[in-house]
Parts: sequence; C-alpha cells; structure tokens
Amino acid sequence: MKDNADGRHPADGRHPADGRRPRDWIWDVIVCPECGNDIRLGENEQALVCTNDACGYRSERTGRAYNLLPLEIDRFKQAENDFRTEAIERYADAAKQMTRTGYTTYKLLNVLTDFFFTSEYLFFRDTFAKKYNLEGRGLEIGGATGQHSGFLKLFYPATEMVMSDVAPVNIALAEELADLVGFQTDYFVVCDAEQQPFRPGSFDFMFSSGMLHHLGDLQRALRQGHCVLKPGGRWYIINELSIGAIPRLYWNSRWGEKGKWAEVARIRENSYTLQEWKRFFTEGGTEEGTEEGFRIVDMYFHTNPAHKLRNWQRSAYYAFISRLPDALLKMGIPCEVCFVLEKAQREKAQREKA
Repeated sequence: MKDNADGRHPADGRHPADGRRPRDWIWDVIVCPECGNDIRLGENEQALVCTNDACGYRSERTGRAYNLLPLEIDRFKQAENDFRTEAIERYADAAKQMTRTGYTTYKLLNVLTDFFFTSEYLFFRDTFAKKYNLEGRGLEIGGATGQHSGFLKLFYPATEMVMSDVAPVNIALAEELADLVGFQTDYFVVCDAEQQPFRPGSFDFMFSSGMLHHLGDLQRALRQGHCVLKPGGRWYIINELSIGAIPRLYWNSRWGEKGKWAEVARIRENSYTLQEWKRFFTEGGTEEGTEEGFRIVDMYFHTNPAHKLRNWQRSAYYAFISRLPDALLKMGIPCEVCFVLEKAQREKAQREKA
C-alpha cells in the first residue's frame, strides 16, 4: 500500500463511491512513544514502525487496536495486564466444555453482568449526559474494558473516540466488547498515560474514571494530558476517591480496602485528600515555565447509591453519606469526587494579541 502525500498511510476504512480509500484519522494523532516522531505501517500492514531510524521502535496493530506501549513499563503497570489475564484464565478453567466462540461470549457476559458495569451506565444516563455536552475528538485513558468510551459514543454520537489502556489484554477485551454490544468507539490504543503516543493538541476533550490514583507519576500524566489537549480542551475526571489524611492511614493499610486490593492485584493504590487533588490539577498540568496549567471548572461529590452497585456494603455506605452536607465530605469523609479541568487558552490569546 502506498503512502499518502504527507507520508502517512491510508486506512482500513470504508470505500467511498468514487473508489478512493479514505485515510484513517488515527494517523493524524499517533506518534512514537519513545521519540515523538511519526509512525508508519510496516510489513503486512500490521507492523507499526517509527520513521526515525535511529529510534528503532516497532510494534503492531490488529484491526482498530494499536499497540503503542513504550519499550519499558514498571512492574505495577505490568501487573494491570497480569491480573486481568489471570482472571480470564480462571474463567476458562470454569468453562472447559465451551467452544472458542462460546467462551468468547461467556467471557464478555462476565463483564456485562458485573454490577460495576451497570453502575457506570446508570451514572452516564442519569448524571453525566445531563450535565455536559461533548463534541469533537476525545481520548479516554485507563479505560479498562472500554465501556466508558462506548457510553460516550452512545450519548454523543458525533464525537470521535480513542480508548486507551496500559494493559494489552484490556484493549483486546474492549474491542471484543464493542463488537458484541455495538459500541462505536473509533480506535483502541495500548499506551502508558505517563508517556502518551499522541501529538500535542490532538484532542478536544479527555476522559478518565477512577484510574489517576493508580499512577506512579501523577504530575507527569497531567502534563501529558495537558499537552495532547487543545487550548480550551476539557478533561472529565470521574470517580476518584477523596479522603481525609487520618482515615487514609487505615484505608491504605493492609487492613483497609485499598491496602487489601493493592496486595491482591499488585498494583498501586494511592489515596489523596480533596485539597491534594485540587493542588495536583491546578499546579501539575503545566510544563515548567511555559504556560498556565489546568483550571477546575466543575467539581462535585458522586454520592448516588444507585451508582454504587458493586456490592451492597458500598451502596449502603453511599446511601448514608448522600444525606450528609458537602461541607462534611470536604472535611475528609471518604467519598468519590468528580472534576472537570480546562486547559488554559493563554496560547490562543497571545496569538490573537500578536
């Protein structure tokens, strides 16, 4: 297949009436995660190759899924993939009599019937879609099995979505789930939120749900997100835990919920106070001395017990704290909180002034 005039490759996409093959817009946004140069297709139109010969980065794509992980990731990020793979293997052990096709459906039904999936859908239906009007091109980071990007495309069908996660097994599941349910997510990318393989200013909005607290270098991830957003672009952050400094001593201990889960899954489980979250967002998005970072344009506590169906204890807890005033939640009672960040438009203002 020949390159387009700009050196990138045409897509697998639909053939228009005149017989020309359209270029896939993913090539407009992806770059090498190691050096930031263009990525091109290699042999068999499956290999992904950095155009910088001195870099030598190579990876692969399958269908709508593009693997753009950096060459090295730490053991906690690797554990994200290992834990999910082990869970899938346990499913397989319980369904040895199934055919390959039957097992694929069985595996995805386990995702669909999880109360967590239901809770997320109810949140989108009852809260998120009524609060915000999204448009343009979006990036989800840490999307796990991809339902959030699917919901975004469902409620905002004119948007274009890239769903990403650090675990290759999650991306494979997300693509399978999208095909089963009919989610219209455009692309799936395996990548590291702290080393994103996207061009500066590629996205009109970003989305993440309950994943920032897993990161080892949150400040770096914020700078990366700030970079790939357009000026004025927004980052919708949902379901991060806000907790007081004293209760988190227990929460993160080996007896607390986060401490136990970190030991089981072998992943990072950090906890932050509301003030720490705010400081991260307002101070952490900017590259040193270049421009302003993010400003917080919305913040609210997510206390609806109908959106906390993962287990009855969790739902009961939120049924109780949903009756409390926000002033108490701000003081440190453990509660999920949502933010909307906006990238400063100073760059645009300076150009217009010039």
